[in-house]
Amino acid sequence: MAVLSRREFLRRASRAGVGAGVLALAGCDGPEAYNERREGDGAGSEEGSGAAGSPLGDSPLAGSPLAGGAEEQEEGAAVRVREGEEQEQEEVAGGVVQQSGQGQAEEGGEEWAALEIVEPAVPDDVVDALVWRERYHWRELGKLPGQGRGPVQGRALHVHTVTMSAWSPFAIGPSGFGPGALLPLLYSQLVVLASGDDRDAHRGEIEGDLAAGWETPDATTLRFQLRDDVRWPDEEPLNGRRLDASDVRISHEAYLSAPFPQAGAYGAVERIEVGDETTVTFHLREPASYLPAKMTDPLHVIGLPHYVDDPGAGAVDPFDPGPARGLRGTGPFMMEYAGPASWGLGKNPDYFKRDPRSGAQLPYLDHVGGGRLFSKVPSGFLLSRPEVWQDWADGRFDAIELASPSELGESLELFSDVAGEVVAPTPGRGSELAFNEETGGAFADARVRMALSMALDRGKLADQLHHGLAAPDCGHDWTHVVDEGEEAGFREWPWTIEELGDGHRFDPEAALALLDAAGYSADAPLELNLDAGGGGVAEGGTSVAMVAAAHHWSSQLGAAVRVRLLPRKTESVEERESAADGTSRTRILYQVTVHPEAAIHPVERRPRHAADPDDLTYGRLHSSQDSPVRDAVLDDLCERQRRELDPVLRSELLERIRLRDAELGRRLTLVNPYGLIARRGHAFNVGGTYLAHDFAQNPKQFERAWRLPAVEG
Repeated sequence: MAVLSRREFLRRASRAGVGAGVLALAGCDGPEAYNERREGDGAGSEEGSGAAGSPLGDSPLAGSPLAGGAEEQEEGAAVRVREGEEQEQEEVAGGVVQQSGQGQAEEGGEEWAALEIVEPAVPDDVVDALVWRERYHWRELGKLPGQGRGPVQGRALHVHTVTMSAWSPFAIGPSGFGPGALLPLLYSQLVVLASGDDRDAHRGEIEGDLAAGWETPDATTLRFQLRDDVRWPDEEPLNGRRLDASDVRISHEAYLSAPFPQAGAYGAVERIEVGDETTVTFHLREPASYLPAKMTDPLHVIGLPHYVDDPGAGAVDPFDPGPARGLRGTGPFMMEYAGPASWGLGKNPDYFKRDPRSGAQLPYLDHVGGGRLFSKVPSGFLLSRPEVWQDWADGRFDAIELASPSELGESLELFSDVAGEVVAPTPGRGSELAFNEETGGAFADARVRMALSMALDRGKLADQLHHGLAAPDCGHDWTHVVDEGEEAGFREWPWTIEELGDGHRFDPEAALALLDAAGYSADAPLELNLDAGGGGVAEGGTSVAMVAAAHHWSSQLGAAVRVRLLPRKTESVEERESAADGTSRTRILYQVTVHPEAAIHPVERRPRHAADPDDLTYGRLHSSQDSPVRDAVLDDLCERQRRELDPVLRSELLERIRLRDAELGRRLTLVNPYGLIARRGHAFNVGGTYLAHDFAQNPKQFERAWRLPAVEG
C-alpha cells in the first residue's frame, strides 16, 4: 500500500467531496469568505482578540500569554414569534424560543406551532481561535510563576466535574457516561493516556499503568507484562496480596460477558489467557489496532475481583453516601466521601507509582475532590450556569471549564492568579445535522446536500455558537493523521477550511447554481422542514445550531428554499424515589416526540472515548452501525482501518475514509468548539489534554496534579 505524503493529502483534500464533479455543473467559484476573514484576524491584533484591557494589573501573570481580557457577553434571540400572535416563551442557551400560532401542522389531532427564524446574535466576546490557541497553548503553562519550583507534596485540589453514581466498574449502567469517569482515581488500568503540563496536550499518547510493557507478537495477539510491585489493600478479603494476571483476566472477562459499556471495546477478543503471574494475553479473532487506545478509557479499570459477583458494591445511595466510604483499590486515592452531589478522595499511602522525573511517590496531593452539585429543587436537575459560576467565584473549585471568553476575563477580575488554557476540540464532539431521506427525498441528490453545506458560513457559525472558539468540523479524528510538520509526527490541530475542501467552503452563489441544476428555484423551491429540537433530551430542547443553520439557508438561498423550523413536543413524566427512612424525592423524566414532517435533524455526537479514532470511523460510519452513511467502499476502508496495526498506514486509511465521507456528503457537519479551561495559579497539571472539555475524561492527571505550598504569614 502506497503512503500518501501530507502534501498529496492536502492536494486531494482541497477538492474533496462532490465538488469536482458537481461544481462543474455550477460553473462558478465563489468567494471564500470564511478563510479571508480568518486570515485577516490571524495577525493577532489586540482589537477583537480579547487581550486588551487586562485586569491583571501588577500581578505576576500580567503580560503572560495565559492572561485574557474581560468582555461582556450579549445573548441574542434565536427564534421569535410572528407579530400579532399570542406568545409563550422559555429561555434556552443562546437565545429565546417563542411559539407561533401560524404554520401549524396536525398529528393525531394535535397542533404543532411552527417557529419563525431569526438570526442568532453574535456575542460581544468573539475571539479568534487561531490567536487564542497560541496565546493559551499548553506549552505556555511551563512559564507560570511557581512551575520552576517543581511539584510539592500535600494540600488539596477541587474541580467542578461529574458526580458518580457508582465507584465500582461492575456497578455502572449501560451508558457508562459520567457514572464511571473517575474510576481510575481508585483503581489501576493496564494502560492510560499520558497528560501533564510538560506533555503535548493534543496527542493521545499511551503509557503503562499496571503494564510494564506490551507487545503484539502476531496480528491477533496482544500480550501485557505486568509490574510486580502492585498490591491490593491490606484488608479482607484480599489482605494485601499482589495484584496479578488473574485479576486482570477477571475484570476483562466480566466486561466481555456482561452488558456493560466496556463490552463494545472487546468484540475482537476471543479469549484471555494467563501465563505466569505477570503475563496476560488477549487472543483476538481479528487484528484490532484500536484495542490499546480503548483500554485507556476511564471505564477500563482492574476492579476489586470480589465485586464482580456483587453488582451493588460501590454504588452511591442518594440519601446515604456511607456504603462507598473507605473504598480502596490500587489507584492513587481512596474514598473519603461519595455523595449524590460531590465526592472527596484521600491519598493512598501505598500507591505504587513514582513521578518519572523527580522519583517522588505519587500522588502529590493529599486530597482531591469535586462534583457538579445538584440544586436543591425536587427535580434533581444540575446547577444552572450562574450557580456553577458562583461556586467558582466563591473559591469552591480550583479549576473549571469556562463557557465563554468573557468568563476568563471575569475570572481574572476575581483572582489575579488565574491561568487560562485553550485545548483542541474533542474529535467527534462537534455539531452535525442528519438528512432524513424518507421524509425529504430531495436529499438523495448529492447536489442538494452539497448546496446546503456550501450555504453555511462556518466562520460565522463559530462566532454565533461558540464565541469564535471553534474549528470547522468534519466528524473525523485528526490526532491520528500523520503530519510531517509537527514534532510529534501527527496533527496537533484540526483541519482548516482549505484542507476540508469545497463541501465546507462558504459559497452561496455556487450553492444556488447547484440547486438550480437539481431542479430547485424560486418557481420550484426546495422544502426544508427542520427539526428544531436539540441533539439530546432537554426541556425546551431547541438546538441553537439548527436555528443558526436555518437562518443561513433562508438568508443565503432566498426564494430557492422554503425553510420551516418545526418544534418538538416535550411531555414530562415524574418518578418518585423512596429511601428506607421514609423520605422521598421526585425525579422528572422527559419523553420527546419529533415532528413527523421534519427532514433534517440535529445530531448529538459524543464519542465513547475520544482517544480512539475507531469511534469516529467504523463506529460512526459503517453500515452495520446506526449510521446515515451506506457505502460499500467506505465499509471496506473502515474494516481495513480497524485491522491495520502500522500507525502510518492506519493514518492513510483514516484520511481515505475522510475523503470518501466528504465525497458522499451524507453527513452535514458544522463546527466543533475548542475547550477553554481556567485554573488558579497555585494549581498545576490540571487540564492540559484535548479531552479537557471534561476533567473526568482523563482522571489520571490528578495523580500528578499539585499545588504550591501555603504562603506563610
